[in-house]
Amino acid sequence: MNGWDYNIKTAGPPPEVSWFIAARIAVVALLLLAVSVSAAIFPSESLAEIDGLFKWIACVFAVYAGAAMWLRFATPTRVFTWGQLFLDTAVVTGTVYFSGGPVSPFLFLYIPHVMSAALLLSRSAALAVALADFIAYLGLVSWIRFVSGHTLTGAGQIPFSGLAVQLMGLASGMVLVAIATNFLARKLQSSNLQVEQSKRDLEELSNRHKELVDVLPEGIITLNLDGKITSINQAALSLLRCDVGRTNDRKLVDLLHEIDPQCNTDCCKLQKGAGELSVSFHPDTEQFQFMFHRRELFDQAGEQTGTIISFRDITKLRALEDQIEVQERLARLLSGQDQPSPPALAQLPQFVGESPVIQKVFALIKRVAPSDATVLIDGESGTGKELVARAIHLSGPRAKAPFVPVNCGAIPENLIESELFGHKKGSFTSADSDHTGLFRQADGGTIFLDEIGELPIHMQSKLLRALQEKSVRPVGGDRDIPIDVRIIAATNRNLRYEVEQKNFREDLYYRLNVIHLMLPPLRERRTDIPILINAILKTLCASKTMPVVPPATMQLLMDYNYPGNVRELENALERALVLGGEAILPEHLPDSFTARHSAGINPETGKPHTRIIIDESINLPVKLDEILAEVERRYLESALEKTHGAKKKAAHLLGINFRSFRYRLQKFGIGDEETSEQEDRAEQ
Repeated sequence: MNGWDYNIKTAGPPPEVSWFIAARIAVVALLLLAVSVSAAIFPSESLAEIDGLFKWIACVFAVYAGAAMWLRFATPTRVFTWGQLFLDTAVVTGTVYFSGGPVSPFLFLYIPHVMSAALLLSRSAALAVALADFIAYLGLVSWIRFVSGHTLTGAGQIPFSGLAVQLMGLASGMVLVAIATNFLARKLQSSNLQVEQSKRDLEELSNRHKELVDVLPEGIITLNLDGKITSINQAALSLLRCDVGRTNDRKLVDLLHEIDPQCNTDCCKLQKGAGELSVSFHPDTEQFQFMFHRRELFDQAGEQTGTIISFRDITKLRALEDQIEVQERLARLLSGQDQPSPPALAQLPQFVGESPVIQKVFALIKRVAPSDATVLIDGESGTGKELVARAIHLSGPRAKAPFVPVNCGAIPENLIESELFGHKKGSFTSADSDHTGLFRQADGGTIFLDEIGELPIHMQSKLLRALQEKSVRPVGGDRDIPIDVRIIAATNRNLRYEVEQKNFREDLYYRLNVIHLMLPPLRERRTDIPILINAILKTLCASKTMPVVPPATMQLLMDYNYPGNVRELENALERALVLGGEAILPEHLPDSFTARHSAGINPETGKPHTRIIIDESINLPVKLDEILAEVERRYLESALEKTHGAKKKAAHLLGINFRSFRYRLQKFGIGDEETSEQEDRAEQ
């Protein structure tokens, strides 16, 4: 090792040279301070010598300061360094002369001078500087003792043998210091090079590790002990639909809740093992299924340092498994194997299902059937409200008594009172005889008031009185007739809204809504469709052979949105059975089934999928960012146009929150910034 390489061009002086210059100035400053303190403490001792020493050190300080200033504007060379070292030889020798010569307290300054040469240059250079220091000191002593005759410094008081020992000791010390310092400097420099090489190797290994992790198809996330993300690969960013900026110094639990507030983040709390995680990236869209594995990380001492989580998208795999399960279930049902027995409480062939939502309906029916409590059934048209009412009736103590269904919307307004409560002969023009009325016909049993929301307002008060008094008065009658009837009502309207609009009596609403039973639409219990198909086909075929339903037909039936619910499914199967006979093919289904499927209708929402059309004749290269920005701008402007500038509605149409929509408008300079800030404050 030959010290610093001065052939390397740097933006400033080498660090060793800078430290050398700074150390020189510091030493000289300390010497000035020491001389000043000595003059103050011992003002009467050798005043002339102290004054000469002070002036000498002050001159040296000025020279060193000038060298430091020159170094700020010039790059030092090897010649400059040699010159500074020989200058220091003269400075140290002069300082020794002015402070007593052979008895000077600053004789030790030759040692750090030789050390500086060993650090800045090489061992041979340090030995050369040591030789120069020895010659300079030898010349100083010889001149003081034999030439000048100057005895004030005390040189003449030291015997020649003492001076010879001093000179030999000083020479030996400087040589040993030069060799030892250079040896230690070489070792230190070698260690520094090894450390730098180790850092470069570690950085290269880290980069290769990152590249390797980034090309993995699985998402990889590492967490510290606080659950914060410490690293994340490209696959994880792609699967979570986010960028690195959103993950910086964030807890994984917080990130997942920001993406989907309904997300179950138990996977982030497990100590180890595997599991599944469901995430929705936008409201009202399909959920993505992730299979994850979690493992703790430990250091060499066995202390936990963090956690690593790997995960992959299994949405398509689970969808395929669900389709296979549906096909297998359908095959078992059509072959007569493994048929689910309908609930004992229902005893109706088409009132079947295994989905959780319909099982909750079964459980509620089982609880309310034994009582006489009034039940209000709510649900869309065709969901089977009358079937539920019959199931409640047949499962309760009134099963052997009459079940009388009444469609309140199908009876003319001028006849509805007579139909419900009866009339006396001659009570109106066409009343040729007495009529008992539907309430009295259901005496001891159950009356089912379907479409109760269609009942005229004046009849609502009479119905309320009949429910409260448990009696009816026929039209034209003069007394009330007691009745023992259980009331079950049904509607496809929002009765609470009708109450607010004064279209339905509030007291009647609360009288009917003792037990509220909500029937889910068929699109919310798609897993029940194969079971319903089997039950409906059995009813329609009676003693005939059950038709075959191929997978393509079943897929259409599963994907359809069913605005008419179970009734629409039944009508479609009856039509297909007439047209198809032994096999129900896709062409036997109504056009609405095949049309919606070919148009890309989302079976979950009933709305068209967003279709991306890509021209096969793309000419590359292209500026993808500009293309995507233009597409985004057009969607923003289209949404604003459709909502006539209503930004919240436009954000809803695009499936994003209002803050994200406002940010995108600002990014493209669409709309007024002041208005956007006001809307943002209103949103908050």
